[in-house]
Amino acid sequence: MTANVADFAGTACGQRFEKELETHFRDCMLFYLDGRVRFERYCYGEAACLVFSVWGRGLDEDGSILWEKEPEFESQQTALPRVLTDVQEGGTALQFDGARKRYLLTESFEEDKANGYSKFKVWWLKRKKG
Repeated sequence: MTANVADFAGTACGQRFEKELETHFRDCMLFYLDGRVRFERYCYGEAACLVFSVWGRGLDEDGSILWEKEPEFESQQTALPRVLTDVQEGGTALQFDGARKRYLLTESFEEDKANGYSKFKVWWLKRKKG
């Protein structure tokens, strides 16, 4: 499957997709205007927090995510989506590794300061792209 991360970033800074039907963790995929991708895993409950996150450089021609650094622990390595296998519902549902559970579009965002995407950087990326 040939795809580009920027195809899933929307028209602003980026978009967040969240794995459906999860009960123990909240797994999210964030796609950015510049072609980067970020995986984030949060725990649920009273002490909900970020468990781990990983940055990727985009997708190769086969749809494999080009992760910049593999997580240290095996449980984190197995949690990472590896290959985009299907795009459904006009790009609002993504399937990775042929898994039954999909990632559904939950949010489009104009900036993401926590991850280095200020309004100025987004403006510059849009200008560079356009």
